[in-house]
Amino acid sequence: MTNPQFILHWYPNSPFAQKVAWALQYKNVDFKLVMISPIEPRPLRRPLDAGYRKTPVLQIGNHTYCDSKVIFAELEKRFPEPTFYPLDVQGNSTEYLILSLARWTESSVFQSVVTQIPMGALGEAFVKDRAQFAGRKIDPEMLAFTAPFMLQGLNAELQAIENLVKARNQNGSLWALGTKALSLADLHIAMNVWFLNQFVGSKWVKSNVPVLGEHLTKTLAAVRFDALDDLDQLSEEEALVAAKEHSWTLANPTHDGSSKARLGQMVTVLPTDTGMVPSTGTLVHSTINETVIENQQEEYGFTSYTHFPVIGFVVLSQGSKL
Repeated sequence: MTNPQFILHWYPNSPFAQKVAWALQYKNVDFKLVMISPIEPRPLRRPLDAGYRKTPVLQIGNHTYCDSKVIFAELEKRFPEPTFYPLDVQGNSTEYLILSLARWTESSVFQSVVTQIPMGALGEAFVKDRAQFAGRKIDPEMLAFTAPFMLQGLNAELQAIENLVKARNQNGSLWALGTKALSLADLHIAMNVWFLNQFVGSKWVKSNVPVLGEHLTKTLAAVRFDALDDLDQLSEEEALVAAKEHSWTLANPTHDGSSKARLGQMVTVLPTDTGMVPSTGTLVHSTINETVIENQQEEYGFTSYTHFPVIGFVVLSQGSKL
């Protein structure tokens, strides 16, 4: 393998894209940014993502990692220090606690934050795109009416996190889970608070969850948030050239028996929550943690490998039905 470029395909208003950028910064990874449209279509990303609809994706040469779970796993493998999973003050591993916490913060908590998005102010094209993404009609006027009432549930979610952090961070001298160093849990928590700030404002956050407000400030400083404005930018065309110039074949292709699909089959990979747009390709790697599909990109002169986590996705042999 050559020394491939790390390229984050993102748009800055995406909270999950921000979280991946923070993770790259914390790991001291040299990476570049490709600005993509917040809405479909994204034709120049298709040769890399096999049809994947969501944002962000991390490109490493001709390999593309879809969904933050598989991105974080790859970063931890390649760059073990500083770790995403520092020991707590009692010397216990935090890894599986953090992986479990992520399922809560990225689903229930995040969906509560989303209730405060002023969809009507984002334009008809954006609303139409997100309706297709969610698989249901979005009524901006109804959402605006219900948003104030949804604040109670949001506040309840945040209060639970506030109490979790407050019980462990020793008045800010430690991190969210009582670790001496930042962990991935801090990024999961801070992402939601950062995103919420865009809609309800820092004044509401300081009044209702002051510990989380302080934790966000501390986290953004640790990941050098302000330095994101200075990162090099690539065009989408340049990212495709990078995929060709820094290609590498899949190392140790494996099938551990956890999937019914066989290696060499054409498969469809689908998210199981929203954005259920199929990604298709030849299955070349399948374990309990990761799925990889392959596609020949003859027009651009490289073979693409698209990586997905298993949690939150389903792999179907072509011709199968949900």
